[in-house]
Amino acid sequence: MDCSLRFVRRKRYNFTVPIMSHSNDPSVPTKDNPYQSELLVNRLLTEGSDKETRHFELSLSASGLSYQPGDSLGVIPQNDPKVVDDLLSAVGLSGDEQVSIGETQTNLRDGLIHHLACTVLSKIQVKKFNELANADKLNELLLPANRDAFATYLWGRELIDLFLEFPQSGISADSLISLLRPMPPRLYSIASSIKAHAEQVHLTVAVVRYDSHGRKREGVCSSYLADRVGKTIPCYFHPNKNFKLPEDTNTPIIMVGPGTGIAPFRAFIEERKLTGATGKNWLFFGDRSKKTDYLYGEEWEQYQQDGLLTHLDLAWSRDQAEKEYVQHKMLARGKELFGWLQDGAVFYVCGDASRMAKDVDAALRQIASTEGSMSEEDATKWVKALQKEKRYLKDVY
Repeated sequence: MDCSLRFVRRKRYNFTVPIMSHSNDPSVPTKDNPYQSELLVNRLLTEGSDKETRHFELSLSASGLSYQPGDSLGVIPQNDPKVVDDLLSAVGLSGDEQVSIGETQTNLRDGLIHHLACTVLSKIQVKKFNELANADKLNELLLPANRDAFATYLWGRELIDLFLEFPQSGISADSLISLLRPMPPRLYSIASSIKAHAEQVHLTVAVVRYDSHGRKREGVCSSYLADRVGKTIPCYFHPNKNFKLPEDTNTPIIMVGPGTGIAPFRAFIEERKLTGATGKNWLFFGDRSKKTDYLYGEEWEQYQQDGLLTHLDLAWSRDQAEKEYVQHKMLARGKELFGWLQDGAVFYVCGDASRMAKDVDAALRQIASTEGSMSEEDATKWVKALQKEKRYLKDVY
């Protein structure tokens, strides 16, 4: 959501109502009235890696639409027809059944492909399913005391797995739909400045593919972009007022964005270059291997050669015996990093919230303690002051 993909509660397998941008202007695209964009470029960035990360370029031709670095693009995906057909087969429905989804009248198969989230499982869905199945195993797992066992059971399972494990006969199309929620859009951090790429918007997306419980799985939107885009992609812009470049272009910035967390910082640097910003720029990037996972590496090397990137610190977790991550690089450069922050730099973090962002935050506090001779309590207060001053900004998921 990687940094490029997010929901209100930003879990890969735990969808909730997505963040929406609201506008009374009918010409502004929204979730309910998306812009139909053409996919111009679909390029693999990680040749030879066991991670599949792709660069996408979408057209805004003649739309008059614009965005700012730090904003996100909402993409409204479609389910894989094969996934839908497998689910229909497991349920025992043809897909030709006529159904109502909101105000839309359609056949069940098209409804599942275009309008409903039919893969990821939630506790509510399992409870609804068990109203039909009344399975002893699910009754046991749904007990509050078995919360951890239930979470383990959910991992890597989709709705089809319930129907395969607990077959139901004679279920109606409406009953199936009652188990599902509307297809949520996915928000991706924009990886471009429109000043650098007129009438285009770029994305950096980790494509999710894995095997679990004897079936091949894939991320709905990432695989849609990688494999199944038709003539157009329905999308809309979601402004992010809390993750923006400083208004004063002389202000130094420090960017920490491992993996696809690099996306907004590509936009930041393009914008800083084309606006003639004189503030210093420092990038911390990390991934598995420099040879296969150095996203936009040639661009960063050129920016450093040209002097636009004052510092470029790279962390590779698999290129040496001891794993290195961005927080280790921060600690190694703690004295200078602290000096930049004392001189007014803005510190940005984009990427995984559960581990990376926490490790970066801990490293920042440690740097404040060591380089600023602060107690643990004072270091915490110092970091909180940065946040209050909007000089420590996060876009994490």
